[in-house]
Amino acid sequence: MGVSPFVDWLDLKPVHKDLIEIKEEDNMISKEPSVRYRGLFINDEWPAFGNWAFHNYGGFNAKMYIHVFELLLRLKGNYMWPAMWSGRFSDDGPGLANAELADELGVVMGTSHHEPCCRAGEEYKNLRGKDSIYGDAWNFRTNEQGITKFWEDGLKRSGKFDNVITVGMRGEADTAIAEYVNEDIMSVPRMLALYKEVEPYFYGDEETKGLMDDPLLDGVTLMLCDDNHGNLRTVPSESMRNHPGGYGMYYHFDYHGCPFIQEQMTAAYDFGIRNIWIVNLGDILTTEFPLSYFLDLAYDYEKYSTLDFNTFDYTKQWIGKQFASLSEEQRNDIEFIFNNYNKLSFIRRTESVSSETFHPVHFSETEKILSLAEEVLERTEKLKKEIDVNSDVYEAFFTQVYFAAKGTMNVLRLQLLSGKNHWYALNGMLAANPFVEEMKECVRIDEELVKELDELKGGRWYGMGWSEHIGFTDWNEEGNLMPVYMTYHGARRTRIGVWVEGDSTVTIGQDYTKKTLKLDAFKNPNIKEAIINVGKGSTREVKIEINTVDGDFLNYELKDSKDANVTKIIVSIDREKLSKAAQKKCKINISVPHKDISGGKILVVVDVDAEVPNIDYPKGTFVQTTSYISIEAEHFISQKNGTNSSWKVIEGYGKTLSAIKSYPVINVYDDINEAPYVEYDFVLNEGGRWSFDFYQNPSNPVFMNNKLQFAAEVNGKAIIHDVVDSKTFAVGDTKQPWSNDVTNEIRISTVNFGCKKGLNILKFYPVTPNIVLEKIIIRPENYKMPESYLGAPETYYVN
Repeated sequence: MGVSPFVDWLDLKPVHKDLIEIKEEDNMISKEPSVRYRGLFINDEWPAFGNWAFHNYGGFNAKMYIHVFELLLRLKGNYMWPAMWSGRFSDDGPGLANAELADELGVVMGTSHHEPCCRAGEEYKNLRGKDSIYGDAWNFRTNEQGITKFWEDGLKRSGKFDNVITVGMRGEADTAIAEYVNEDIMSVPRMLALYKEVEPYFYGDEETKGLMDDPLLDGVTLMLCDDNHGNLRTVPSESMRNHPGGYGMYYHFDYHGCPFIQEQMTAAYDFGIRNIWIVNLGDILTTEFPLSYFLDLAYDYEKYSTLDFNTFDYTKQWIGKQFASLSEEQRNDIEFIFNNYNKLSFIRRTESVSSETFHPVHFSETEKILSLAEEVLERTEKLKKEIDVNSDVYEAFFTQVYFAAKGTMNVLRLQLLSGKNHWYALNGMLAANPFVEEMKECVRIDEELVKELDELKGGRWYGMGWSEHIGFTDWNEEGNLMPVYMTYHGARRTRIGVWVEGDSTVTIGQDYTKKTLKLDAFKNPNIKEAIINVGKGSTREVKIEINTVDGDFLNYELKDSKDANVTKIIVSIDREKLSKAAQKKCKINISVPHKDISGGKILVVVDVDAEVPNIDYPKGTFVQTTSYISIEAEHFISQKNGTNSSWKVIEGYGKTLSAIKSYPVINVYDDINEAPYVEYDFVLNEGGRWSFDFYQNPSNPVFMNNKLQFAAEVNGKAIIHDVVDSKTFAVGDTKQPWSNDVTNEIRISTVNFGCKKGLNILKFYPVTPNIVLEKIIIRPENYKMPESYLGAPETYYVN
């Protein structure tokens, strides 16, 4: 029939049909859901969700929750934790109206990880006091009677409804559950969340016995958690998987694209976490797409978990269903927007991007990301002009595509422009100055976008864009900083700054400070052009003159850069002439005549090495053409399966191209000879000690032994490497390396090997679960790679 799950939530009406025919073969019986309780948690609801609820419905009441419940049910969910910063679900209805509505609709209610026995945390604030029957201290040791009474009354009030009851660290309330809910306590859904600091108390340590295997927890679902950044923490070991009550997962959304959710949550399911899945998604708006995938995966794991039906397929399918009334070209534009803005948002959470995140010059990192972000912005604007504001699809388009994509990409663009502004200014170039107005325009666009959302459909989404989202310096918005604007006045005499595209070495070409620049891009036989940039450092006229020494295989063309006051020298190579040249190295001399009395001669020399190494190797072999080799993980030359195990590619995963992971994910390999491996063949110019940087998802150890390991083997010598220090590694905002790794969305492990000149063979094995490999960089042991957020782009391989 084409009815969207968002028919109420986003006012997304189905495409009109004159006739709907239901045939006998359309009869079906819905499958049993893969996960029993599938839901969402509204959290951090101020200032956005809270202001929206009060503006439109007068509060967190039944008038508001009926829309959330309908959304949840239409997405095949059945479980929810309500807003709780200032909300009191069982009081705000008004009274029990919220709970009664949930019960009527078949929504199973719970409370968050720290709110036992159907009582909102905010309730105690309003009921405590010197003369209160609940006492005046939220402390079980000093106020056992008052706290127990508080919990008992919560069960009396809400026990008649369908709940999953959150329990605390001890079992004192179990008697009350039996008395006020059901005498058969094993039939009562209960949950203990092992969130953050609670987790160690459950497992215990060498000195203190934990709660694991305590009979009091029989029948209680043990709610395991991610690390607030979407990476699973501990999962059930084989000996734990038969726990009566099963396991749940409390998950968090930030900007996780579907490939990441698929990789993490399929692992959770395979480890036996199948009783409860709940996701903390903040304010709901703009997370509807990943929420759809999360709940679909929980409902029909068999269909959506397979890598053969990848998340790009899911994206296309989802867009086709929600935007069926648009043209195929328009849906293709939305697909492009979704795939790319989600990817760019995943590699660094938008609010955590700063002017220093991406390098403004190295590997042209900023320019590549900026170009993609700007294309996303262009397509969102194009669609907005094409879609009628009064159409049935406009509200869904505006909230799910336009606001979400433009908002995040505009902030990303602001920070990228800021990085370029600072680099030009600090290197004494006038190109810095025009960026100031562009940055200010980005800030204006951000303010206008929030205002436009406030006014959409007469204020239907008023307040939903109010959260801070620029320049976070911590996990929350406190102390967030807007970009700094830099301007450069310019030198009094003629001055330039020259650099090779992708390399931040800058020279002004004058007598006492000049540096010789290096250009080795043409050693890669696939490279046809390279760029040398000349930026003005003063307002004086600049006339560029170019000549070469022994370089008749090179051609030049001058072009204006899109950055003001910068000229690009496009250097192209004639491979036929190069093949006949006796000398494959040459010099490019760049000079700028001037009449300054004491300015000195401006001459920049660029050493060019265009000698292509021997590439007569099998297809897939990486051949060194610069100081290092960079390999995307999926480009292995071969793989060998282990005992009922193999490596698989996860398309679109991670910070660059993709990732690889071994399956089944639950396997532990005590003997690497039983493990699957991937092989990379690579050719080096020189032998000696080389460092291998393995770029991995910042996963956490899955078991309490805190081990996260892989094995690397070069030319027959294998090393088992500890990705983290099992004695000290911990998750927490102040804990390193975890804190930096999850912010940067990568963990880099370095292993050193002796290598030989010529062909070498690298093999990579999993040892523990949770090894997800994205990239490998091979470099001389003492060579420091140029600073970069994404790491060096892939270098040459025979293809």
